Amino acid sequence: MAKHSHYPSYDVWDQHKEWDAHTQKIVGKRRSPQVSHQFFTETEALLLQTVVSVIVDDHRLEVLTFVTQHLDDSAASPIGESQRKVGVPPKKELYRLGLAGVEAESHSTYGASFVALKPEEQELLLQRVASGKTQSEQAWTAANPIDFFKKLLQDTVGAYYSHPLVWSDIGYGGPAYPRGYVRVEKGLTDPWEAKANGNG
Repeated sequence: MAKHSHYPSYDVWDQHKEWDAHTQKIVGKRRSPQVSHQFFTETEALLLQTVVSVIVDDHRLEVLTFVTQHLDDSAASPIGESQRKVGVPPKKELYRLGLAGVEAESHSTYGASFVALKPEEQELLLQRVASGKTQSEQAWTAANPIDFFKKLLQDTVGAYYSHPLVWSDIGYGGPAYPRGYVRVEKGLTDPWEAKANGNG
């Protein structure tokens, strides 16, 4: 997504000293996450990271590492889900079954692992998973591909748009507390916010 940024010279982290200490710590950890997969195996984590990169159309390692680690932390957490559709497996199960389904679908269709496919093949395969038009029935006997993709998409987008590099891409100025906004009139920006002309 960086290549599509309207704010190429803007870096929200330049303003981090204006944030409170707790926020600095949280956002700082997102910039360089500690990789310690507790739920996914290394093979699953690599597959997940590749799937995530196709979903968000972003290949920056620092962003993908954070998103993958966030999903792993979420799956490993003892905290339950707020709600889940009847008949859909718990997230931990759904993730694992879904990734296995993607890999089986890839081998069935292309005779190779998903991570080894060309970008256009990866995209087409995920489009089939998202629409439920998969070709390998055996790969999806335990999990519905649409349910898996919806859950993964929701969790991926939530994590992706909490990374400071992505904030910079979209011109989000980060947490306003404790500084706050001064110029709240429509069309006006504070001096520390991104400018739409691309000058940061």
